[in-house]
Amino acid sequence: MERDHQQLKKSLSKVLQKEISCARALYHSLKNESAALANVDNKLAHIDTAAKQRLIKDLQEASEARIALMKQHDLTYVPALIEEYKITANRNTELDILFIQLSEVAQQCFSENRLIGQLINRRTHLITQTLSVLSPSAEAQGLTYAESGSTAEPDNSRNAFFCLTKV
Repeated sequence: MERDHQQLKKSLSKVLQKEISCARALYHSLKNESAALANVDNKLAHIDTAAKQRLIKDLQEASEARIALMKQHDLTYVPALIEEYKITANRNTELDILFIQLSEVAQQCFSENRLIGQLINRRTHLITQTLSVLSPSAEAQGLTYAESGSTAEPDNSRNAFFCLTKV
């Protein structure tokens, strides 16, 4: 019985380490993606969505393997309960540490993914604004800037320093 218990701990430790490794790889990919999105230059070309999809698939497979092992041995696999794992004297410290690491990396991935969503929304908004300025169907009135840099009234355009008109 003790041998079975040790084998289970070893197997669970192995699948947790694999899952953590996959999650860390995904986190690094997400960090690179958010850095590329945060820059206005051409770094967007460096976002490899196919590689990110492979990382997500690997992480899903690792998670499914852990869940299957835990279900098979009637262990708690519910994420909310795993998130609250605390190291205690009557539990296996190595496994607790692995669950805590997994929870931390998962939270980092969620946070980074949320940041990416915000950056994409910001870029989308900027592109939409730019397109509306350049759109021939948009209002024909141009934007006029005074020497101070503030927008000038259309009827004061003769006092303007720079005038942008819509194409």
